[in-house]
Amino acid sequence: MDFLPLHFMGTMREHYVLLFSVAGGIGLAAGFIGSWIGGFIGARRAVRSAQRNAPVASEMSRVELTQLSQMVEAIAIEVERVAEGQRFTTRLLADRMPLTPPSDVRPRGPDLTTPH
Repeated sequence: MDFLPLHFMGTMREHYVLLFSVAGGIGLAAGFIGSWIGGFIGARRAVRSAQRNAPVASEMSRVELTQLSQMVEAIAIEVERVAEGQRFTTRLLADRMPLTPPSDVRPRGPDLTTPH
């Protein structure tokens, strides 16, 4: 039996080290492959379940979607009108003649700073 490695010919302790490392490697490989296959099957099942339970677009939902889009368009038009009115008001205020102060108001004197 000279062709076998020394680990097979050694003491019981060396046999156990070899046995447990091989068993651990096999267990690790089996766990990795099993979890990969399980994840693949679970994902496929979840996609099929989601496709089966997806709501079907009915005529009522199409009508509601059309009404919703019309309402959004109407709101957009109203917002544009409000913005145009705001621009008009701003332009009027900017073009207005500056106000002259009344004749009975005296100009302010220089500010005095008091020490604190």
